Amino acid sequence: MTLRILHFPTDVGGHPTALSHAERRAGAHSEVAVLQSSWLGYPVDIDLGAKPGSKVSDLTKRVRFMMTATRRYDVFHFNFGQSFLPRMRDLPWLRRMGKRVFVTFQGCDARQQSFCAEHFDLSCCGELSGPGLCSPDRDAAKARLVARACQHAHRVFAVNPDLLHVIPDGEFLPYAIDWPREQPQPERRPGPLRVVHAPTNRAIKGTDHVIAAARALESRFDFELELIENVPHDEAMRRYRDADVVIDQLRVGWYGAFAVELMAMGKPVIAYIREDDLRFVPRQLAAELPIVRATPDTVQDRLAELLADPAKLAEIGRRSRRFVERWHDPDTIARWLLEVYETPDRPLAAAASR
Repeated sequence: MTLRILHFPTDVGGHPTALSHAERRAGAHSEVAVLQSSWLGYPVDIDLGAKPGSKVSDLTKRVRFMMTATRRYDVFHFNFGQSFLPRMRDLPWLRRMGKRVFVTFQGCDARQQSFCAEHFDLSCCGELSGPGLCSPDRDAAKARLVARACQHAHRVFAVNPDLLHVIPDGEFLPYAIDWPREQPQPERRPGPLRVVHAPTNRAIKGTDHVIAAARALESRFDFELELIENVPHDEAMRRYRDADVVIDQLRVGWYGAFAVELMAMGKPVIAYIREDDLRFVPRQLAAELPIVRATPDTVQDRLAELLADPAKLAEIGRRSRRFVERWHDPDTIARWLLEVYETPDRPLAAAASR
């Protein structure tokens, strides 16, 4: 029987879309439905058109679609800490219906400020402004959500390894990204080196530190810093191709989907990697990780080292491309997942540690 798979309800990072496309290539019937498409423009199959701030409309659309979806799909792969009903209250019901249920946490849907403040020297928690985003009450709600997912889903995944500190039954799942398949061009364009930074949230990404580092180095090196913000994904991808050095996030402790896309283009990436989180990822993945590691305090030094040695950029870029081909290929990840969808009790970690 061909599995009928639904990814729902967001397109965060393009991860659900890449997985769905790869699952189709592997022979499954797979679709992506979202409550509302993001401004980045990732392709989806179903957009419910929910209006931000309208709780009644949102819940109505969720319930109506849930009733249709339970007749149409066998496997439900929820993402960003959400399902059909608020607080994942539908998971037990879906399980009783014989559905196969999976949840992927992707960041601030599970990350808890209290844990980060107690255990991490550096974290993005507390950097976001706005009521309820980082608070004890919000942490408690996230902990309840994680507990419900772990209790009722067949499997729970996290694309950021730091989340596994607070998801006791979770498993690491690499980002699946529809990355460029053509080999990177060996020759760079003429002119100054181009340093690219593309923050979706400046506080989390450490953008102020990136700008400060660039200003401190502008009298020593011939380069230009390009900030790419509020740009649809297709246009951003075109602009990324001229990058020589990429600076990703400096507070999270891992690299994001943006970094995967740029590494696939053969670009060297600077990001903060938290050493303690590496125990949650396959040992060989950690050993091959090509990220140039930096914190907000050291990003200036790491950037200076790369700008001073342009020949090193190409070598790191080649390793970065090989890394993405091995660890972030959506077809490989989809094959792992299809095995798990078929036999949910089979450990994913064993397959992912090849």
